[in-house]
Amino acid sequence: MASQQHADDGPELLWQCVSRHAAARPDAEAVVCGTVRITWRQLEVAVERTALALLEAGVARGDRVALLGAPCPEFVTTILAAGRVGAIWLGLNAKFTIDELRELVAHAEPTVLVALGEYLGADIAARARELATVVPAVRRVLVIGGGAADDHAAFVDRDRPELAAALAARQAEVSPDDPTLLMYTSGSTGRPKGVLHSHRAILTSAATESRHMLADEAGKLLLHFPINHVAADVEIAATSLLVGSTLVLMDRFDPQASLETIAREGVTMVGQVPVMFLMQMQSPAFATLDWSRVRSIVWGGARASPLLLGVLSRIAAATGARLSTGYGSTELCGFTTYSMPDDPLDLLATTCGRVVPPFEMRIVDDARRPLPCGAVGEVCFRGPTVMLGYFREPGLTAAAIDADGWYHTGDLGRMDERGYLSLEGRRSEMFKTGGENVFPREVEDVIEAHPAVLFCAVIGVPHEVFDEVGHAFVMPKPGMAVGEDELREHCRVRLVNFKVPKAFVVRASLPLLPNGKVDKKPLRRELGLGATPGGAAASHPGAAP
Repeated sequence: MASQQHADDGPELLWQCVSRHAAARPDAEAVVCGTVRITWRQLEVAVERTALALLEAGVARGDRVALLGAPCPEFVTTILAAGRVGAIWLGLNAKFTIDELRELVAHAEPTVLVALGEYLGADIAARARELATVVPAVRRVLVIGGGAADDHAAFVDRDRPELAAALAARQAEVSPDDPTLLMYTSGSTGRPKGVLHSHRAILTSAATESRHMLADEAGKLLLHFPINHVAADVEIAATSLLVGSTLVLMDRFDPQASLETIAREGVTMVGQVPVMFLMQMQSPAFATLDWSRVRSIVWGGARASPLLLGVLSRIAAATGARLSTGYGSTELCGFTTYSMPDDPLDLLATTCGRVVPPFEMRIVDDARRPLPCGAVGEVCFRGPTVMLGYFREPGLTAAAIDADGWYHTGDLGRMDERGYLSLEGRRSEMFKTGGENVFPREVEDVIEAHPAVLFCAVIGVPHEVFDEVGHAFVMPKPGMAVGEDELREHCRVRLVNFKVPKAFVVRASLPLLPNGKVDKKPLRRELGLGATPGGAAASHPGAAP
């Protein structure tokens, strides 16, 4: 049984955040979504009613509750209510195809599936109902804005006094170390794995984030990431709930609309991937936006380009906003390294900051032995936010987390004597040319430093003489052009010869991942290499995609 929360302690369970703020500031705004504005007291009532509804729907401890949708008020209420009844919540991106959803739902087997009625013109309710017909575990579908038979609001808003005692008993059984969040991630394998996190991990990550990202009860945090993303579930939503900030929701990222929301709502923390900032910069509203209320500008998932960093640094100099970046992952429940407030621009441009308590970091070789400062190896972390494991995948869990609790990220990097981390790319992406190791990230950084280049992806391809050589895909900045010869010469004066790609392909656009990085899987398939390094698409044991 969970220990009782002490008045001078923080919450131990995610849903307790709402109760604390509802008691202290009942009329303060907790959630804003378009014209919908929800106070902490209203949110507390909505979470309780949703929890009672889940009990009536037959949700047992450890069951999964899924939301097929986007950031919306039900995103907040369902994730909190699921944890309150000891269930595990997962978000499903409304943009996913029915085939992608079918495999995910078949693996997660949610008892209840809540879905938007429509999204971007697509009939999401129909997809949810179809999923229920092919996955027997789904016992109830609730549609946000649906018809009389399955309307989410109509079902949740019923009075259920007869279940009050059952809810009290159920929530008393929930422990801080119980799993409560399931997020599917593909990483570099090509097939998603379900990452499980506990209340303790989420709240620890949120507490650390709030200290370094200037989030507090006077703040307003903007959230427009997909709800299957750790940035949405933990880094922004959980942080906002923990400290009592107002959570400002948008159901999708739109450059112009997001700028309007920042201005209208007085957003204080803007956390995005670099490509989002770059897209906003193309809007005329960016130059005239009043940034005075923004206290914290955060990016992650990829490095900020010199162009972006220059623009953000000028905003920070004019307003006093803090620029922050860091390293994190789904398996780590968010950031584990952070830049420091007084870090110069060169550190912000070349590192992910340094490891902070309560996390530990080390760099290891192929035999998992620690390497000295400055040496390139696999980046590993240990601490209270390391995932509980991959859902229904004990073998994959054991391969990722060693006996001493270190999570092996698969990323290559180096750590300096101050603890600052510089990434060199994915371990699986390194290739050998003429017996020499080439780290694609190093080459990509050089190419992206060209004034006409926005994004680049370097992939090792087989070669009859050199074993492998680099193949670069390059996306110019809007309105600019660059040729293969110019790029090759740019690289030759900055890289040793064997690191210079043997081929450059310039395209107006490249496929991007939600974190703003170039999606190399379709590019690898185009080159006849399979979706992942090694020549063939990686398989994933079990039913999960």
